[in-house]
Amino acid sequence: MQNRIRIVLFCLALSACAAAFAQPEPPSPQTAPPAKPPASQQKKPAAPAPQTAPKPKSDSAAPAESQDAPLNPDTELQATVQQAGNDRAALIRNLEAYLVKYPDSPRRAAIYRALLESEMQLHNQKRALDYAQQILAIQPDDSQTLFLAATLLEKMPDDASQTQAMGYDTHLIDLVAKADPESRSPQMTLEDWQAGRTKFTMDLYVLRGKIERHLHKNSDAVKDLNEGFRLLPNVEAAVNLGEIAEESKNAEEAVRQYAVAFLLAGQDPDENMVNREGLRLQMGNLWRSMHDSNVGLGDILLNSYDKTRALATANAPEPPAYNKGVTDPFQFSLRRVDGSAAMKLADTRGKTVVLDFWTTWCSYCRVTESMLSAARKKFAGRDDVVFLAINKDEDENQVAPYLKETKLEGTLVFADGIDAALKVETIPTIIVLDHSGKVAYRSQGFVPDNFSDALSAAITKASGATQ
Repeated sequence: MQNRIRIVLFCLALSACAAAFAQPEPPSPQTAPPAKPPASQQKKPAAPAPQTAPKPKSDSAAPAESQDAPLNPDTELQATVQQAGNDRAALIRNLEAYLVKYPDSPRRAAIYRALLESEMQLHNQKRALDYAQQILAIQPDDSQTLFLAATLLEKMPDDASQTQAMGYDTHLIDLVAKADPESRSPQMTLEDWQAGRTKFTMDLYVLRGKIERHLHKNSDAVKDLNEGFRLLPNVEAAVNLGEIAEESKNAEEAVRQYAVAFLLAGQDPDENMVNREGLRLQMGNLWRSMHDSNVGLGDILLNSYDKTRALATANAPEPPAYNKGVTDPFQFSLRRVDGSAAMKLADTRGKTVVLDFWTTWCSYCRVTESMLSAARKKFAGRDDVVFLAINKDEDENQVAPYLKETKLEGTLVFADGIDAALKVETIPTIIVLDHSGKVAYRSQGFVPDNFSDALSAAITKASGATQ
């Protein structure tokens, strides 16, 4: 719940929601507790708030006015907030009393927001919902309040609350779809804004899917949960899809969805509240009910991982295309890992080039590195033999931390397409190019037996020299 509320801060940057703050109100007191949007950004109301606002508690009392002269409403509001200090309960009493005295205050939205946040901090979710709905009566496009109200309503068991939650959620989906990236904060990059919108939209579709499931609209729920999963693979959608499949007696689909949830729960720190052990038992029980054993369940896990990975990659931003269309090794220019000037393989023409393809996640690469070291020592001082350590990680951000712990020899560069040109599909892979750029030797996977001797012999043959 708290993780969901944090993500809603993104929607304050949406242009569709910014219209709610088009007409500024006077500045709110500096000591007021709301830390979200300041009152100076709130829209001036066109009509007084509904009369259903929560009534002040019986022991509340408005702060005393000065004996010399009556306070004006703004000054009195500031005094109301200051008198409460850091006591949230006192702030609630004082602000409720203020609203009794000034029911048509132009600051109603800001006051309701302060009351909403105070009630949330005191875990009074029912009263928080009351104030959220008061804010929405004034500012119907307030995305932060819409999302909070929808999540609070979704926790309630009655169908009326669920239906209202779905209405708020659907309205938010429409607002996010119309968002203009130019409305984002100057401190927010376009990439971060797009990632935030994708994450928020995913949350909205999953929330609506859960509501539809509560209302027994399973076909709609499956559609929305799948859309949320398509936007960003997540545990919550997979678990709900698995439960719907299990309820529908589709055990095979349920196992597949639980397998996806099980895998994702181990990868995402935000999903640390998911009971992986429970998922494992549920998945195994269903599988055994169909096959009388656990045989084959591992294949389901691997296939689920591959499909989820493929989906996540498909939704990721298109990576930069380096050396696009290049097939001749001598035409490649490879970025150096340390960020210095790129290495042009054209400079190695006439030399023997040893290409070591590695990744940070490959345990065998560490062993292969020690065996490569023997070959490097054998050809040390030979300027006609070049050793390149070529990183093939999809996430290049993992490389620098890895190299702080593991020392690699040779010239460290990124693959930048040469792996595809040379059809490198297994890690580790060692390739020797002769002086004309042709493949003279290839070793795929971990080959411990006589590896150093075989590689040294291949380098010697390719370079046309004797040891």
